[in-house]
Amino acid sequence: MKAAEALAERLAESKAQLAARNATAAAQIDRITDRIETLGYGIEAGEATPEDAAEQAALAVNLKTWKAYKFALGKVTAQTTWPAAPVWPVEPPIPEIIAAPMFADEEMA
Repeated sequence: MKAAEALAERLAESKAQLAARNATAAAQIDRITDRIETLGYGIEAGEATPEDAAEQAALAVNLKTWKAYKFALGKVTAQTTWPAAPVWPVEPPIPEIIAAPMFADEEMA
């Protein structure tokens, strides 16, 4: 019974890690997408600067990387090592978005 309990505990831990990583990825994708769309409004209106267009292009690369990471997370449970020793994909760097700080809500609390 102890082996079954240990396996169940490890499964729960791995699922919790996966859920946390998926939540982080989803939050980053939403954050980056929002900024890209906002910059797009300025570009469409003819009010954006060349720096705004460059920021949008750089963020598009970041967005693609985060989407690939989220996709890779979806394959973790298919690994032969799941749930005992999952091999996690490498989390991409979090881009700095000055106009949309990541922890703005927490700082206001």
